[in-house]
Amino acid sequence: MIAPSSRCTSSRALWLVLLLALSSLAALAQEVREQPTPFSVWLDFRSLAKSKPRKTGLPIWIQSIERMAVVENRSLVRIRFRRMGALTDELQLRLFFVDKPGAAPTVTGWTETGSQPFATPVLGDGLGVETSESIVIPATDLDYVDVEAPGDGKNLRGAFLTTLRRTDVLHGLDFDLPDALVDPFGAPSKTEPPKDDLRLLGRIRATIDAEPLSIDPKLGGIGSYEFALESRPLMASITFEILGATPFEPLHAYINDAHLGPVSITYPDLADPAFRGASAPMERDLRFRYAGWLKAQIVVPGSRLQPGLNKLVLRVTNSTGSIVVRTVEIQLKYPSSSFDYDLHP
Repeated sequence: MIAPSSRCTSSRALWLVLLLALSSLAALAQEVREQPTPFSVWLDFRSLAKSKPRKTGLPIWIQSIERMAVVENRSLVRIRFRRMGALTDELQLRLFFVDKPGAAPTVTGWTETGSQPFATPVLGDGLGVETSESIVIPATDLDYVDVEAPGDGKNLRGAFLTTLRRTDVLHGLDFDLPDALVDPFGAPSKTEPPKDDLRLLGRIRATIDAEPLSIDPKLGGIGSYEFALESRPLMASITFEILGATPFEPLHAYINDAHLGPVSITYPDLADPAFRGASAPMERDLRFRYAGWLKAQIVVPGSRLQPGLNKLVLRVTNSTGSIVVRTVEIQLKYPSSSFDYDLHP
């Protein structure tokens, strides 16, 4: 009877050791807590159209949100504010919508007396792709904001609203001012291309094309650009903005018929409402697209370029879907007094 008793004691000891180990791991694990956002909110416009809209907790500075009836072939969403001093001096409204031709939304700000101190131009470019636009609203004297769109408003998906706070930012005196608005999720602001080619410490920066170009797989899935160089650089960087990027089906780049690989894109915080998922039969993962403009980059070895005419090709696949590219710029690196390198035998 001694052996069984020893085995039982050993088993109890082993379980005790495992429990202590598990409790130690639990103590070391980080606790998941809800990130507080008391002054921000996501508003689902499509839910408002349902008979029983989903309830949303509103920040203290928003009094109500309502979807008005379609009047004269225009739909309207009204967001009423509470005036709360510095808390509502300036607001960010990031509107999410399908950029359909003939259905461009506008945002206007009103007082109860009927004056309209704030209005945006029409938003979007009629590109046929889901997108988002950020607006800074000076709301000190506003009682409500109207989001309007022609038609039934089904192209309006929703809006993210947050109060803004100003802060001082240090920047180089000789260089461009920093962005006027920093998005909460890290979404980039629109790039303003330079009017002239610029040289700095051996770098030449030039605009290849600033206008939007749609690349549709149903129409070949190829977008191309041509640009001329006086001489071959040491290396180059081509940047552009992309709308409708897909994280798992990257855009591919070619220079002078040579494949450079997938385009590098930096994505914002995954909490960003611009990430949109879609399910497909027989696929385990959702297909994601980003409903907004992102910055993309291609780094090109100097040997891939040539004096004279060069050709850049961007290619999408059927699973990537239609995208839009704009503000294509190139930077060329040449020897200069600031450039240094090592010779390795």
